[in-house]
This record gives sequence, structure tokens and C-alpha cells, in this order.
Amino acid sequence: MAQVSTGKFSASTQRSTDIRAGVGTTVTSRPQVRYECTYKMTPDRKLLPYEATNIIEDILESELQSQRYDPKKSQLWCCDLADKIKGKVKDLGYGRYKIVALVTIGSVEHGAVCCASQCVWNDKFDTYGEYTYRNGSLYAVGTVYGIYQE
Repeated sequence: MAQVSTGKFSASTQRSTDIRAGVGTTVTSRPQVRYECTYKMTPDRKLLPYEATNIIEDILESELQSQRYDPKKSQLWCCDLADKIKGKVKDLGYGRYKIVALVTIGSVEHGAVCCASQCVWNDKFDTYGEYTYRNGSLYAVGTVYGIYQE
């Protein structure tokens, strides 16, 4: 698909035409904003592990209490639950923290699993919360990492 741009518009507006279809569109873009470094090395508020753990517990308990293990659905559940957990932790308002949420779901009936993780971080400001949920059919391990961005 060939694109042609014309120079008749201001720097913040571009006009492109699809030669094959003969259709013109106008796209407006904002100028890029450059932010200065604040050199802020410590957070205003440190992410509290028990707050993250409580969120994980609430979400896993409410979403999985009536579920039976299904290997095909588990993949979707993991992504959905991790997104919900991450969103709730971000809603706590800890600015400048990068939030990473992981959820693992497995069957209670099929063997044992060992979960481990390693991170390189500043133990003064970075933290994590975790919770393990279990019902008669499945187990779920939810983990949230809060990494402070300097």
C-alpha cells in the first residue's frame, strides 16, 4: 500500500493518500513533550506488601471460588486475573512504581509444582506481595512485584 504525504499542512497535521484506493485522510498529531529528569531517588510512599497481598487474595477468592480446573480456560484466567490485580494495585496511587503481576493456575490432582523467581532490585524501595488460593480442583498463585523507577 503506497502512501503519499503532501506538505500543504502545518507541522502538527499530515495528509496521507492511499494511491491504490484514492482515499485521503487527515491525521492530527500533538508535538512530542520532552520531560526533564527529576533526579528523585526515593519514593514519596513505599508500596506496602500487605496491600498488594490483600488485593491478590480478594480477586483470587472472588473469581475462582466456584471454578473447576480446566487447562484451556486456565490460560485465559491467568491473563485476566493478572490484569485485574495489576489494575487494582495501580489504583492505590503509588506513582513511579512499575507493577508486574503474575498468576499461575494448576490442577490439585496432577503432581507438584515448585514456583520460584529472582529479581535484581533495591530492597529499600522495591517489594512484592503474594497469595496462594486453593479449592478442591485447582490452585492459583498470584504475585505482584512493585519496582520503583528512579
